[in-house]
Amino acid sequence: MATSGKEGCPCINTTNTLASSSDRYCVLDNGDPGVQLTIDGSCVPPNYGSSSCLQHDLMYDPICSMDTDHLGESIIPAYCFRPWCYVDIVKCKKDSEERAFRSSYFEVDSGVDVYYSYSTCNSTAEDWLTAEEGIVGSPPLGGVDILGIVPAFMDPMMYKRDSDGKIVLDSSGPEFFNDSIPWEGVYIKYIRDIIRISEGDISSINITHRSRASKLVHPTSSYTSAVQDLQDGLADMAIGPFWVTGQRLKMTAFTLPIVYDKVSLMTTTSFIHN
Repeated sequence: MATSGKEGCPCINTTNTLASSSDRYCVLDNGDPGVQLTIDGSCVPPNYGSSSCLQHDLMYDPICSMDTDHLGESIIPAYCFRPWCYVDIVKCKKDSEERAFRSSYFEVDSGVDVYYSYSTCNSTAEDWLTAEEGIVGSPPLGGVDILGIVPAFMDPMMYKRDSDGKIVLDSSGPEFFNDSIPWEGVYIKYIRDIIRISEGDISSINITHRSRASKLVHPTSSYTSAVQDLQDGLADMAIGPFWVTGQRLKMTAFTLPIVYDKVSLMTTTSFIHN
């Protein structure tokens, strides 16, 4: 029985959003208008991924076709059998611990900005993530509107204030996940300066919080959690004093360092007396 996802991360209807992508127009086998997922790829109906936890790929994607005439010629990919849906990413990040990903079918500047979740459907994204690059490829990052995420409060780098005007440093509190409270700090000013000196190349950098779900994946580090959100496509950049580690380099690219930390390892010395 189909569900509409979990309460904190509900499925949403993205039919109009997908249908609005005129450059992806195609015609389905039944003559109805469809949406081209990739160049020379699958043509699916505009309600693909909408409203309910279903095996959307098995239902609509020709790659997952169970045509009995061809069953012996190829193996149907495992992701075809996984239920998923497009979700309200703002609500998922704020009110749930469900993992969600930005759809890589649509480039950042395409006008189609949709996010999907398998876990809200009690499913797993692993099979799709394994197959994704071979199906979708790696579209270039483009567009002039950038979404940035902050991993945690750190005074004076990035912080918010409570209703009394006092600086808040509890990154698990409601202020951190409340996008109506403005961000302040050295790094926030730096980001605004980047917009200014770009002379129109960057029209905006909207700043929000990391997701709750990424903290479950990396419970010991809010910073690695934010990098996870980048890898999952939930944001375009992460803002903060990140250490460049081997683990993080496998997940995303880094800018040139702005500052350097000098770290020394102090140990005791044992003397042997004759």
